[in-house]
Formats: sequence, C-alpha cells, structure tokens
Amino acid sequence: MGGGPTAMLSVLALLVASLAALSTTVQAQLVENFYRTSCPSAETVITSAVNSALNRRAASAAGVLRIHFHDCFVHGCDASVLIDSPSEKDAPPNGSLQGFEVIDAAKTAIEKRCPGIVSCADITAMASQIAVKKLSGGKITWKVPLGRRDGLVSSAADVAGKLPAPTANVATLKSIFAGVGLTTEEMVVLSGAHSVGVASCRAVQNRLTTPPDATLDPTYAQALQRQCPAGSPNNVNLDVTTPTRLDEVYFKNLQARKGLLTSDQVLHEDPETKPMVAKHTSQGVFNEAFKNAMRKMSDIGVLTGSAGEIRANCHRFNA
Repeated sequence: MGGGPTAMLSVLALLVASLAALSTTVQAQLVENFYRTSCPSAETVITSAVNSALNRRAASAAGVLRIHFHDCFVHGCDASVLIDSPSEKDAPPNGSLQGFEVIDAAKTAIEKRCPGIVSCADITAMASQIAVKKLSGGKITWKVPLGRRDGLVSSAADVAGKLPAPTANVATLKSIFAGVGLTTEEMVVLSGAHSVGVASCRAVQNRLTTPPDATLDPTYAQALQRQCPAGSPNNVNLDVTTPTRLDEVYFKNLQARKGLLTSDQVLHEDPETKPMVAKHTSQGVFNEAFKNAMRKMSDIGVLTGSAGEIRANCHRFNA
C-alpha cells in the first residue's frame, strides 16, 4: 500500500472518527422519553404492570434481572431470549430462567393502550430497572433510555460460550464480559446481582467435595452440605446473609469466603479483582457503580431505527 506514514495516519484518524460517529448515532437513538409522541403513557403503563406483577410474586424480581442479563449477552439487548422454543430458551443456561410473566403482563397492558409501538426489548430493560429498584429498597434507580427494537434471531446454539458458568474462573469471566464491551470492574460490579435469587444445588456440588473447597468457609460449607446432599433438586440462596436485598453485602460475603458459586468466590481470590471486591463493600460505591454498569449493559448491541421489529407477542416473531 502506498502513501507513506502520513497517509496511513490520516486513514486511521478517519476510521476512528467514523466509529465514534457510529457509536454516537446508536446512543442518540436510545433516548429518555422515546415514546413521548407515539405513546405518551408508555412508561406509566409499563411501570404499573411490572410493579403489580412483582407484588404478586416477589421472587420474579431477581428472575427479571437475570432475564435481562442473559438477553443482552447473546445478540445484544433485543429480547431474543423471550422467544419460545426452538430458541435461546433451549440452551442449558436459560433452562432455569423465571419471571417471563412480568414482561408478558407489561406487554399485554401496553398493547391495549398503544398496539405495535413499544418493543419487548424496551419492556425488558424497563422491567429490569424496576426490579432493581424494588430489590434495593429504592436505593438503586435510573431513567432507562428507550428506543430498542426486537431481534429477528433466537437460537440455542448462539448461547454457547456467551454466559458464565457457575464454575467459571476470573479469566473466563473477563473474556465473556469483554466480549460485550464491559470492563473487568464492571464484571465485578454486575456480579453483585448474585446478591439476590437462588441457584440449584447442582451448581455448587463442585465445591462440596471431601474435604470441601478450601476457599469456602467451613461452617458455611457444612450448612450447604445439609441443604445440598448429593443429587439434591433443591435451590439455595445466592446470598446467605441478605438473600432478598440487592446490596453490597454480597461483596462482604466474598471476603468472609461465603460466596456460593465458584464464579463468585474467585473474585475475592484473584489479585486483580480482590481490591475491586473490597471497594464495593461500600453501599454508596456499589449502588452508584451498579446503576452505571446496568445502564451500560442495557445498551449492548441494541437494534434501533428500522432494524429488527416491534413484536406483537414477545414470545413469537411477527409473521
């Protein structure tokens, strides 16, 4: 290629500028009050429907948060995980997802008010924010930029390697999160979502060996062995201390070697992430960081403009 170093630098500068412009354009298409003209009551209707559904079944709040995570890490935040089988739902990491009824309730309510206007992807992002607000006792909240559209692809095969396994080490966690544009510290912060919800006993059996995993507090290990005997179908709380509250106690548990999953406890054992765990034992630091990381995650790979579709039913692609 001719032109010399100056020409090469000019080309690189143009490329960087073009990518920056593209990123700015995508972000500009996700805006607060996106439905101000097309469906002015959208956020009010969705908020009411989601809160009503969560009041009926409080456990669904953690489920909705997990749905949003699993959606955004595969094809971006496009509601592809909501599609019924054959779909992403058939992938093993998605087999235990729960809380779909919350998103369905919101979709039903908004379709009655503004049919064909509000995407399932936006509903999922909003429902996740509402769930976080409820789970944190109102301490973590933010305004959700809207304008996402729904994806046209959902395949179980596409999930492979995109979601962390409960046995994942820090290197694997970093790789998965970096693959969607999230930093190592954002990975640590978002792992704080394991402050709520449950995991199956199968997910922790690798730590309940004889003797138990050395990074597991001995007293906690004994309690887990009672809750999770070999072959148990039981579930166990992800956070042994404040299992229904999204808070910084998750990180204090890691310091006390009471992280449930291998993928939790390794954050405290790794020299790079250990200081990040310590940093987020502060309630104020964690709350702000979690809010910011959730906003960033909710923008991953979004479809905007004329891309994708607005589904009439969140579980099916439009005909």
